[in-house]
Amino acid sequence: MGTGIVSTAIKAGECPPEVAAAAVATMATLNRAAAETMLEVGVHAATDVTGFGLLGHLHELLVASGVDARVGVSSVPVLDGAWDLLDKGMYPSGSARNVAAVTPHLAGEASNREVRMLCDAQTSGGLLIAVGVDRVERLLDRLEARGVTAAVVGEVLEGDGGYIWLAP
Repeated sequence: MGTGIVSTAIKAGECPPEVAAAAVATMATLNRAAAETMLEVGVHAATDVTGFGLLGHLHELLVASGVDARVGVSSVPVLDGAWDLLDKGMYPSGSARNVAAVTPHLAGEASNREVRMLCDAQTSGGLLIAVGVDRVERLLDRLEARGVTAAVVGEVLEGDGGYIWLAP
């Protein structure tokens, strides 16, 4: 997360060069290796995280699947420097709309700052992948072998479809 924030800071002339370079490298990385790995392992669902941010895309998947989810906020990878830029007010207007759209579907212990990060409209994001518990380790191992950064950020829960519990 954080490419929308970093892009906003770049446009405003407020982004440190090393933060910009890291974000550009991340955005230039294709999701091909991850997509191929998902096919090998067999996953339940996936989406690219772009304009609706992580929570917006997750909400869409949950509604379509009729389930809820719990997200570990501290488990979500965030670009180095993105938190500092967020604190300096570098926040895309599209991301603010994402916060407004998803907030009615959230509960838990996340701060407004954390929700804002998880709703950051990604200029070019990674993938949000739903995989069975029995395949998580295999997926992570294969992604790591291909040089793909991956993290378990939450779990699917039984529910009415679309509710997101945020945990530390």
